[in-house]
Amino acid sequence: MKRLFAAAAVAALFASTTAQADVIGVYGSYPSAGTVQALSQHGHTVLDLESLSAGALAKVSTVILGRDRTGNADLEMFINAGGKLITEWSSASYGMHLLGGVAADAWNPAVSNVVFTNAGLDAGLGQALGAQYSDDNATQYFQYFSNLGKGTVYATRNGTDAAIVGGAVGAGFVWVNGYDWADYPGAPTIQLLANEIAFDGVPADVPEPGSLALLGMGLLGLASLRRRA
Repeated sequence: MKRLFAAAAVAALFASTTAQADVIGVYGSYPSAGTVQALSQHGHTVLDLESLSAGALAKVSTVILGRDRTGNADLEMFINAGGKLITEWSSASYGMHLLGGVAADAWNPAVSNVVFTNAGLDAGLGQALGAQYSDDNATQYFQYFSNLGKGTVYATRNGTDAAIVGGAVGAGFVWVNGYDWADYPGAPTIQLLANEIAFDGVPADVPEPGSLALLGMGLLGLASLRRRA
């Protein structure tokens, strides 16, 4: 019995500190959940959200806000409590609002390379992509960042204008993508989204006091078993 208890205690600790796949809620008709369903290949579950109510948001850990939508008080509370937001094209203005910055329409349909800054590479945005990426119509640009607020530039357009801005909002994180990646995103854009979802924006997880106590009991149990052996 003691051996089983010790093993269960250690297993519970690892379960509490191992990263889990996200449940991603997509709000808006463009993109739709179907547009980013390939995220399921990265272990995520993708759902269509009919609203941004507290009840709907309680079912997800990340929200992708479509270009035809904006946020509300429930979404802001969701982010402040530890949720993650990813924007696209015109919804960038809402994301920047949360960061205290400004993004405005700057019609420019040219396809450009997304070049990750050092901050972007440190955040893991280059995972499986390298220092930059492009994805045909999914890397066209329409937004101009005139004020970053408390945001950080994680990628630029061809090494110049800001393309991806991110920052912490309360206990959560907001990714502001200033281009129309919903235009038939291919594998590179899906990989970028997966990289954004994987980024915590906070130091590595530290076991909660309860988990530490559980680990301590488990180790004590193992030590007791060794002495009896």
